[in-house]
Amino acid sequence: MNELWYRILATRVYEYLARVDAFAGPDARGLELRRLTAAWRALLRLHGYVGRRRCGLCAGRGRATRIWLAGKPGSCSVWWVAHAYFTRRLRADEQRDAAQRPRG
Repeated sequence: MNELWYRILATRVYEYLARVDAFAGPDARGLELRRLTAAWRALLRLHGYVGRRRCGLCAGRGRATRIWLAGKPGSCSVWWVAHAYFTRRLRADEQRDAAQRPRG
């Protein structure tokens, strides 16, 4: 992970979480959605980029983790999951919105 990639990814993930918060209503489901987004934000802050192509928490892990993440320099499994679930959904939302726009 490099700094530019991290900034782009973090922006996309935090935009998605903000959209979820905006979507959450005042009922119990909305409260749970806001709790989940707050938990994700806290987890992502803990795994923030600290330079030298690595996550602040994952960088200190042992050899087994380095082997598991082999081929992914500075990879952080938390950010890989956030990317897989949140940024791909954003692209799908954008494609759906583009398909619904009137063509002219």
